[in-house]
Amino acid sequence: MYLRAALPLPKTCIFLPVYLALAGCATYSEQPLPKKSLPAKLTTLIEQANHYPNFTQSPISLQKGLSIDDIASLALLNSPILRVSYEQYRVVNADVYNSTLLPDPQISISTDSPLGNSFNAVNAWSAGIGYDLNSLITYKSVADVGERQNRQAKLELIWTAWQVSLQAKILSVDLYYTQKKLALTAEMITAYERRYEHSKAGMIKGDVTLETNATDLSVLLDAYSQSSLLQRELNQYLHQLQQLLGVDNTTRFPFRDFNDPVELSAEEVASYMLDIDKVRPDLLALQAGYDAQEAKVRAAILAQFPAFNLGISTSKDTGGLRTNGLNIGITLPLFNGNKGNILVAQASRKQLEKEYLNRLQQAYTDVSELVQLNEIITVQQTRFTEHLSTMQNLLASARKAYAQGDLAPLPFLTAESTWFNKSLELLDLMRSKWRTQLSLSLLLMRPNKVASEQIVKTGVIYQH
Repeated sequence: MYLRAALPLPKTCIFLPVYLALAGCATYSEQPLPKKSLPAKLTTLIEQANHYPNFTQSPISLQKGLSIDDIASLALLNSPILRVSYEQYRVVNADVYNSTLLPDPQISISTDSPLGNSFNAVNAWSAGIGYDLNSLITYKSVADVGERQNRQAKLELIWTAWQVSLQAKILSVDLYYTQKKLALTAEMITAYERRYEHSKAGMIKGDVTLETNATDLSVLLDAYSQSSLLQRELNQYLHQLQQLLGVDNTTRFPFRDFNDPVELSAEEVASYMLDIDKVRPDLLALQAGYDAQEAKVRAAILAQFPAFNLGISTSKDTGGLRTNGLNIGITLPLFNGNKGNILVAQASRKQLEKEYLNRLQQAYTDVSELVQLNEIITVQQTRFTEHLSTMQNLLASARKAYAQGDLAPLPFLTAESTWFNKSLELLDLMRSKWRTQLSLSLLLMRPNKVASEQIVKTGVIYQH
């Protein structure tokens, strides 16, 4: 609907409403794009994290070493991914605010001046004020859409924060256990190099066979290859963690020793699964998105009603005659009637319903997969832990026998290689155990209180 009401025409203040409107307008100031990004220093981040009360479980200290919770806290504080997501949330928030604003009134003013020798003719004018009444009909539904979209965007931001926190922890675990594997490989390389040099010297003297020396060299080269592969993995994990935390590429992370992760029982998992649709931010965001679409359907149906235009105006013609006018216009919904928008809104609502049900089923499947994976890892880890210590004791005796020439190269090196590779595999199992439990904690939303407060406080920090 469009309403035009009579407006007196003061001779000295015709443009006063325009001036008042412009007085409240925003002003433009240029903001050039930064030429480069300046990564933060790890020490600076730690100082900032310790500065905010209740942001960390305990003060972060490089001297004591970093825990995975420390790394997660620093990621929440400075992650470029999270900062971009927060700005995206602000854009959505601004769009929602814009959609709930009522349209401004419209003022129309016109004048006509006689030309030539017009006897007794005067300047003519007309004036009116108008307002779009159609927006009043759908305002409540549009406001509901905005409120639910804002809730959806906020929940998506919270979910992103949890994912950033999880990714920081997983990368910490990857980095920590890759360093462990590199340290073990370095020990083996030192032993292999010493043994190869010894057998090489023995071969020159004629005390060691060519087969033994060649076998020692082959094992050494294999260890070099293993070390090179681990160094590439370490380089990848290190740079990924640096990028996630927004720190410079010279940063290194001194970790404290990791304890075994806390595991959930089957009963606890089943209990958490009952409330997964009530606590998971991504599922709650989809619910809010569906509610917003529901409001859009209602707004589209309300918008199908005929547009009713009502206009009231006042004017004076060149003969000095003043008139008041009333105009009524009705749009006949014969061809459009907003039918297309209604169908689109209803189809979108159905699509969101299917997306939510699919995500909910995916949540159940992901949890079940992780639970079974954890069982497999636990069995294998128990077996390795039990037998590797026995095998290590046997290798100590085998090395002496091999050095004295009492044990053939092939069986000794097969046993030694098996112990070395299975020791590396045990570290991988321990890493997988951590990754599985961390992923489960996110999927089941089993965060501790401090972590929950960090997520909320992150938004407050970013606002400053």
